[in-house]
This record gives sequence, structure tokens and C-alpha cells, in this order.
Amino acid sequence: MEKLSQRQEKILELIVREYVEKPKPIGSEFLAQKLRLSSATIRNEMKKMEKIGYLIKPHISAGRIPSDKAYRFFIQSAKQKEVNLPIKITKKPIEDFSRDIAQILAEMSGSLAFSAIKELKSFYQAGLSNLLRFPEIKDRDYFSEMAEIVEKFEKNFDELFEKIKEDETRVFIGSENPLGRTRRLSIIISKCKTFNNKHAVIGLLGPTRMRYDYNLSLINKLKETLEDFNQ
Repeated sequence: MEKLSQRQEKILELIVREYVEKPKPIGSEFLAQKLRLSSATIRNEMKKMEKIGYLIKPHISAGRIPSDKAYRFFIQSAKQKEVNLPIKITKKPIEDFSRDIAQILAEMSGSLAFSAIKELKSFYQAGLSNLLRFPEIKDRDYFSEMAEIVEKFEKNFDELFEKIKEDETRVFIGSENPLGRTRRLSIIISKCKTFNNKHAVIGLLGPTRMRYDYNLSLINKLKETLEDFNQ
């Protein structure tokens, strides 16, 4: 991944954060006001980052939007966020516990969440309605890709399980998504051991412009909880 200057890093981070909140191209004037730089300087830096693949210009007269490469940079540079769970999670029958984890993930992330215990062949998902609330749903390609992945989610779970190592958290951004051909959806997935060394997997599916920093922190917090119940 090409080295960015400190100024380019600040511009790119702001573009990603703004686009996550509002999926509209980000213009140089907005960035200039936020960063107290001239519009000409911003445009010059944006052109450089577009040339090396961090930004995309969707229309001739529009601003820029982040590429998958920009999201990857954002993930690598983002700091862990403090996440407080809304309820105290207590140990209970393992299948009930797995179902609760999926529900908590969905409610806190605003994405589609899943939770599974490999040995029990149990798979739970929650939050499909969350995916339908994103403005991207108006895009027919987004809807088609989302429907195809969700429809085959449980069927393809074993394949997804094998793609991550023990005690690993991975992010598949856009076209990296192993569950189908898509540029519009990303997956965060984590594997750990819980309840007498049973293999647990938790994760999220959402638009490529998901809140990666918060969602990764949330996944890691719940992963720690699962691991605590293995002791």
C-alpha cells in the first residue's frame, strides 16, 4: 500500500468518515473548510489519491468517494473505540447464548449480525431489516447482491469458517467478500473458543461504508466475552 503524506491521511480519513455518515461524493470546498486548507490544495491531493486508487470520482462534476483501498487504510489506522454493552451477558444454555449474541450485535451495529457454534451446527442471524434501512437499498445492484448473499449465508457458512484462523478477526471489504460477487457489501468475522473449547464465530454484514472502527471494537468486545466463558 502506497505511503501517504500526513496531509493526505487527514483528507482521506475525513472523506471516509463523512461518506460513512452520508453516502454522497465529498467535495473539495467542504474539506477545505474542515481542514483549513485551500480548495486548490485539496483538489490536488485528491487527484493524487485518486491516481493511486484510494479515491473514486463517480461523476465528472462530483467530488470523490472512498475506494475499498481507502477503507482498508482506514481500518489499519483507526484506533480501538470504547464499547459498553447495554446489558450484562450471563452464561446460559449455549444455543440461547449464541442467539442473544447475534441480537445484541445487530442492535448495536445497525447491520446484519450472525453467530454460530461449529460443533452444534447452530447458526443464528439477526438484523436483516437493518440492511433494508440503508439508502443503498434503492440501488438495484445492491439489493440483488444483498439478497443473494443473505439467501445463501447459512449454506456457505462452512466455507467462510475455513477462511479465518483460530482467534482471528478479519474484514472482507467489498470485492473481497467470499460469499458472493459484490462491490457493495463487507463482512467482519471473528473466531474464538467458548464453552469447553467449542468453536464460536460472530460477525457482521453491511454496506462497504459501514462504521469499521466501531464495529471492529464491538466484535472484539463480544469476542472477549465469549472467551471468558471458556475458562
